[in-house]
Amino acid sequence: MYSMTGYGEGRESNKEVDLQVEMSTVNHRFLEIEVKSSEPIPFAWEKKIRHLVREKIKRGKVSLNVEAKWKPPFLSEVVINRELVTSYKNALSGLCQNLGLDDRVTLSHLLALRGVISPPRKPQIKKSLETMLEKALTKALKNVLKMRGKEGKEHLQSILRYLKRIQKRLSDLEEEIPTAQNLYQEKVKESLKNLLALGEDREKVARELSFLISRGDISEEKLRFQSHLRELQTTLQQKESVGKKIRFILQELHREINTMGAKANSFIISRLVVQIKEDLERIREEVQNIE
Repeated sequence: MYSMTGYGEGRESNKEVDLQVEMSTVNHRFLEIEVKSSEPIPFAWEKKIRHLVREKIKRGKVSLNVEAKWKPPFLSEVVINRELVTSYKNALSGLCQNLGLDDRVTLSHLLALRGVISPPRKPQIKKSLETMLEKALTKALKNVLKMRGKEGKEHLQSILRYLKRIQKRLSDLEEEIPTAQNLYQEKVKESLKNLLALGEDREKVARELSFLISRGDISEEKLRFQSHLRELQTTLQQKESVGKKIRFILQELHREINTMGAKANSFIISRLVVQIKEDLERIREEVQNIE
C-alpha cells in the first residue's frame, strides 16, 4: 500500500554536466504528471519520462523538475564583438568632434550598446544525456516510492486500529440484539393489541404487523456488514493500487450501518452505530491519502 505523498531526488554527473531530477507527489483524484526542465527536452524524451512514471505511480499529482548544470569548458564563454565595438567607438568619437563636444566615449557607454556582448551559449543536448536522465529519474522514482511506501504503512496501521475497534463494537452490538429484540417483541404485541382493540380490519393489522417485525430485524444488514469488513481486510493486504476499491467498500459499509441504525429500536445499539460510523469516517479520511 502506497501513500500519494512523497519526495525523491536523483543525480547523475559526467565531465560535461551535473544532472539532477527532483520529484514530488501529492494527493490527486487521478494521475497527473507535470515536467519542467532547465533545458529544452526532446518530445521523445519527455514521453519516455511519463511512461516510466506511469509504470510505478498510478494516482496522485507528480511534479518533476530536471536541472542541468554545464561545466567549463563545455559552457561557452561570453563573446565580445570587437569589430562592432570598434565601429561604435569611432562613430561616437566622430560625432563628438562634429558637434564640438568634449565628452569622452567610455567602456560603459560601449558595453550598453546592442550586439557588443553575446551571452554564453548552452551546449547542444546530446544523446548521452538521455541515458543520464533515465538513470537520475530511476533514482528519484525509487526514493519517492520508498517514502510513499513508508507513509502507506502508517496509514495502514491506522486503518487496522479503526477496524479492530469497529469489530469490538460490532461484537457488543451483537450481544445487545437479543435483549433489543425481546423488548421490541413486547412493543409489537402491545401495538397489535391496540390495533385489535380498535377493531381494525385484518388486512391493515397484517400490514402493520409486517412493518413492525421487519423494522426490528437487523440480522441481514449485520451479516452484509461483516462480509464487507472481511472484504476490506483482504483488500488492505493487496500490494497493487487499492484506494478506489476501498472507497467503494466503505460506501457499502456506510449503507448497511445506516440501515441498522434506522431499524434498531435500542439506545445502546444506536450509540454503537454512531461510534462505528465515526470510525468508518476516520478510515475514509485515511484512504484519501492512499493510492
